[in-house]
Amino acid sequence: MLHFIKLELRKNHMRNFIQASIIASIVLLVFIYFVAFVAQVEQEMGFQQYQNIYLLTSIVWMIFFSIVTAWMYCRVVMTALEEHEPHSSKLKASLLSRMVWMLCFSTIVMLGSIIPSFVVFSVTETFFPIVHDALTANVMFTVIKTYLVFTCCVSGIGMIAMRVGFMKKSIFMTIMTAIVLCAVLGNVLISVYGNDQMNVILSGVMIASVFVVFLELWGTVTRLQTR
Repeated sequence: MLHFIKLELRKNHMRNFIQASIIASIVLLVFIYFVAFVAQVEQEMGFQQYQNIYLLTSIVWMIFFSIVTAWMYCRVVMTALEEHEPHSSKLKASLLSRMVWMLCFSTIVMLGSIIPSFVVFSVTETFFPIVHDALTANVMFTVIKTYLVFTCCVSGIGMIAMRVGFMKKSIFMTIMTAIVLCAVLGNVLISVYGNDQMNVILSGVMIASVFVVFLELWGTVTRLQTR
């Protein structure tokens, strides 16, 4: 397994994903400060609250990683199919291991991208506040829970978009599906923000969608091998 992970990390698309996540983390941090400064100058009370700032930046983060993750999933599936014949007995094992690896890898990278931005901004706000709001433990706990829900949503969106794009054999369809799903889920997440019960249900639906795509893709490969 470690050998497989090393081989995957050596591939350009994995390195590109890590580099994109680092750039995204920096851009996200700058965007958080930008929103806070603009809200202060324009006296925009809605964004003089930490929860609203973090919610907005989280949606931007979700859109970016949903598109990138969907594209990465599509690349992983295509690579597995290119390396093995449809009737090869190794195809299923290769596809499953790659998909599980990509799911775990993308989740870790996504959290590693957003958490540093959140920590840096929160620490600087403790000593040199820009936002006229109290950064309480309750606010931080709500934000952390929100990030976990958003991570589940990104994984679900990425999987669904990958499956649609793979079915249509189009990277463009993969990206467009991810964008549409982000638009729908973004509005849902805003409306249920802070509602723990709805967040648990939404996370469950997204996790279930990941497993459904896994099983459906597995069935598709099985049908290809039995022809």
